[in-house]
Amino acid sequence: MPPPPDWKAEAIRTPGGPQVLRVHLGACRMGKGKPIGREQARRMLADGVESCPYCSPDTALGMPG
Repeated sequence: MPPPPDWKAEAIRTPGGPQVLRVHLGACRMGKGKPIGREQARRMLADGVESCPYCSPDTALGMPG
């Protein structure tokens, strides 16, 4: 089995609401998503994409939470 990606992006569909994007650490079990690179994760978080409250990828990337 391959190792998990370093980061991943998840699209969460909410009933009757907008789609929510969230960035996770690759090993986070709270979210499923597509693998992304470190710079893409940083850009997404800097652009306002939500950070997973369980794995805190923003902290791992040294970004303000």
